[in-house]
Amino acid sequence: MTRTEGVRSTTYHSQWHLFPLGESRRPESGSVVLEALCGDCRAPVRVVLESEPTALQKQRTRGTLGWLLLAAGIALVVIACLIGGGGAVPGLSGVSGLMAVLYSFGVRSSAKAYPGVHVERNQFAATDAPHRIFVS
Repeated sequence: MTRTEGVRSTTYHSQWHLFPLGESRRPESGSVVLEALCGDCRAPVRVVLESEPTALQKQRTRGTLGWLLLAAGIALVVIACLIGGGGAVPGLSGVSGLMAVLYSFGVRSSAKAYPGVHVERNQFAATDAPHRIFVS
């Protein structure tokens, strides 16, 4: 990503490198592990490709978790306001509630963008930078 600044505005230019996963199709159920080459470092990368129902279920689960975190955070803030006064309990409740609300936005936005493809969890990275996979 490069950034150029003008007199009154800032413009960002993004450049993406796309690397195919090969001739693979989503499985009917469950997930499959594919061998692919990282386009940047040319190291072999194991990629987990999930079926469409599995990816949709994980997307719904993460969305539900985000909404529950939002509700719990709001409840903690309300409890902190109702307890009132000074002390550690209202302050801790309020801060925890605000953190849960902020975290819920991240969880819900990642749920919307969950593609059902990710780098296998137990593999070592060949470089210092992690292998990134972007799927449309």
